[in-house]
Amino acid sequence: MDRKEAIKQATKLAKAPIENRDGAEQKHKELNQLFKQFHLSWDEINEEAEHNGR
Repeated sequence: MDRKEAIKQATKLAKAPIENRDGAEQKHKELNQLFKQFHLSWDEINEEAEHNGR
């Protein structure tokens, strides 16, 4: 996975609804991993979301 794919994946995770506590914890872990691994910022995620029409 490259940085561009990581931004898309993080955007997808950020926009996904949370169904329960376990889902929230899993989503949090995955987002944190992407942010740490690729040094992402919320600005990049928001720009991607806007680009895709939210």
